[in-house]
Amino acid sequence: MSTSDLIVRSLIPISPKSITLLDLILPPILICLSIAIFDIQYYNKKLNKLVLLNSHLFNNQTQHARFIPKKHQFNYSLIQFGVHLDHLEQHELDIPHLFRYLNNNNNNNNKQHQNTYHLNPFTWLLNTLHIFEIKPQSYFKSSSSTPPHSIKASFFNQLETLFHIPNPDHHIGKVYLISMPTYLGFTSINPLSIYFCYEKPEEPSKSARHPPLKYVILDVQNTFDERHSYLLTVGIDELTPSQSSEFQHEWIVPRAFHVSPFNDRKGSYKVSLSDPFSDTHPDQDGSDAINLKVKILLLTASGEKKFMATLRGTGVPFTARNLLGMWLRYPVVLFLTSARIIYESFKLHMGRPRLNVYPRPEPAFDPQFAATKGPNPIQQGATIGATGWQKPDWRTKWAQNIVVDYLTRRVADSHHDIVPLHPSNPTTTLSSSAEKEVSSLGSFVDLGTSSHDDDDDDDEISEDDMDRKNMQQDSSGGHITVVLQPADRTQETIVISPPHAPNEHDSVGSETLTIEYGSPSFFLDLLLYPTPSLAQLICEESEGTWKVSSVELFRRVFSEGTGAEGVYERGPVRLGRASGLLGRWINGLRSVYFRWLLAFIPAHESHTGPLRRRASWFPPPHFVPIHEPFTAPRSSPLDLPSLHASNHATSLRICLLLAHSIVAQLVYYWLFNRLLRFRFVHPTHPWLVLKRAVFHANRIPLSPSSHG
Repeated sequence: MSTSDLIVRSLIPISPKSITLLDLILPPILICLSIAIFDIQYYNKKLNKLVLLNSHLFNNQTQHARFIPKKHQFNYSLIQFGVHLDHLEQHELDIPHLFRYLNNNNNNNNKQHQNTYHLNPFTWLLNTLHIFEIKPQSYFKSSSSTPPHSIKASFFNQLETLFHIPNPDHHIGKVYLISMPTYLGFTSINPLSIYFCYEKPEEPSKSARHPPLKYVILDVQNTFDERHSYLLTVGIDELTPSQSSEFQHEWIVPRAFHVSPFNDRKGSYKVSLSDPFSDTHPDQDGSDAINLKVKILLLTASGEKKFMATLRGTGVPFTARNLLGMWLRYPVVLFLTSARIIYESFKLHMGRPRLNVYPRPEPAFDPQFAATKGPNPIQQGATIGATGWQKPDWRTKWAQNIVVDYLTRRVADSHHDIVPLHPSNPTTTLSSSAEKEVSSLGSFVDLGTSSHDDDDDDDEISEDDMDRKNMQQDSSGGHITVVLQPADRTQETIVISPPHAPNEHDSVGSETLTIEYGSPSFFLDLLLYPTPSLAQLICEESEGTWKVSSVELFRRVFSEGTGAEGVYERGPVRLGRASGLLGRWINGLRSVYFRWLLAFIPAHESHTGPLRRRASWFPPPHFVPIHEPFTAPRSSPLDLPSLHASNHATSLRICLLLAHSIVAQLVYYWLFNRLLRFRFVHPTHPWLVLKRAVFHANRIPLSPSSHG
């Protein structure tokens, strides 16, 4: 008999060979489970009755029904929590190991830890494990003027800034949120969060338990992690429900948000709902339960019924017993929401008859502008209620740094260099002294060609010399300020002003160029297209993804003097070999991308016949040749600071940005158009962006029978 056998025999009266891995793992699990049950039971005795009356657990049933152009219907269960925001943020709903409100203030001094009896040293580990959570970052973004990590403060800020409700905290008391929680650390898509806002009583101690309903906010989230809110005000623009209706309130609100790939952004929602606290009834254990009833009917622009979604369920009090029972009965429901959405979408698109899809449009930032621009405009009269945007990725951050750096340089020199464009002198020419300087400096690299690899001279001219060659100095130019205004109001507005602000004694005037954009891809657009002028023509005039306050000032800021052919009239810039090579790479990438986009304008299409008798796809002053391969016209002004200063790191970043963006679009095209055979509603295909711009600029309607 071995020594190990003797040791084990003295401790365990069984054979060592009969011990399995389960015997080693199961005891610690049972110990932890018993500790968790003890904590839950201890906390359950301390629940406040007022908390139980104002927060609930819902096992809702949602039904989706499509009427046109194809009938389709499905329904499924949905776990949602109904919480009083004040109680939630004061951690009065926290239940050890089951639920917590997770913000950055969760620490050892948290109220949850103070009220929980700690039985042994392992409790600190158990306190980090929670089945359900609600996190502020899953809802409205905090701004600099609101306390961080507070859903209610951020919500009130949105009411004030977005819907222009002054001082909402003065007349709104209870805010009741119905939403899906985070489950085991997994945050699924939250298709609809509903905020019921009740009037603030003048004397809370003498008020009724549930004051009158004042506002309802529907916060909708799509699969792209974007959010949009619709404000419904009781008694304002409200329809009168029929006597047979089961709902207390009805509204019709114009649409402005992309939710389903099978619907455009036009039409309206008819929203029918009831105050959940107006219909309470005893639960099985004698506590009050409430009913949730919501119906949303999608109407087309002509008023035809297209789609309907309903949400119904009973809310039971928010107790540890009910929460644990709900978890044990529906352990995987919260994991299935995203999967169900994808599965039903797949059936609609791949079934018979197939429904074509709309690609994701950029978020609308101006209701009148977005109602007339782009392949997927919003409904006339809609209100912009965007509350969530995609986070900027590394590409847009890099592009923003490059664009802001360029604008900072240009604005600093605006008094001397940015000159008005006069009809009598539409080109920006070089002064005679600059021309002599150019002719005496020897060989130069023309960034519009690729035949200068034999340039061995690495001498460079200064930035001021380049500016003098590229611009006329004119004292009438004045000071220019550039304002970059994102649609996401929680992001800082970028204001680029001259180093010395003008005053009333200055002899020159001042101008402001404001650029509003729906997403940070605006910065990438400026770099991706051959010239900023073409980017503005495509993205503002045709797509409606951003807009400028003055096209003429935009061209001046981006140094776009136009010659007879509508391209830059720039003198050649002397560069070193490395800078010249990078410049040709950058222009080569832009040329390849633009040629690929031009390939989607087929020669056989009837509408392109008159166009092909012209020399350019666009009317003056823009020139994009029809009968010869497109080549990017020299270098974009955004490239010159880095190329001329031999800032190869920035030039390489531009190359990488262009290459990554082009490859990503090619992969998207081959994956969805060639491999998966997705069918897009014509002409919304992402790769038809240039075709849409050409037809828009020439006032030619896009043929529905055309395919891209």
